[in-house]
Amino acid sequence: MTKRHSDAIAIQDGACNPSGIAHSIIAAIAELRADPGTASTAAICGDSAVRLMVHQLAFICGVTNGIEDMAKGKPYSDCVAECRGAGQ
Repeated sequence: MTKRHSDAIAIQDGACNPSGIAHSIIAAIAELRADPGTASTAAICGDSAVRLMVHQLAFICGVTNGIEDMAKGKPYSDCVAECRGAGQ
């Protein structure tokens, strides 16, 4: 499991500090940019770990209502499953 995947699961498990989540998002994007195959904007926006972190940040800021499927891309449940299983 990569750091961004484990961070995403920890954040989804109840993180409530927007600053900490934001720093994790920045670190996750840096991790993705280090790999030329995942450095595009589309790859970053579609990354399950990034999506879960952004989802939690939106949730604690009152932008979403919970764990309903995300508007674009993979559904929430697929993102969680991918992050839980990454690198295993």
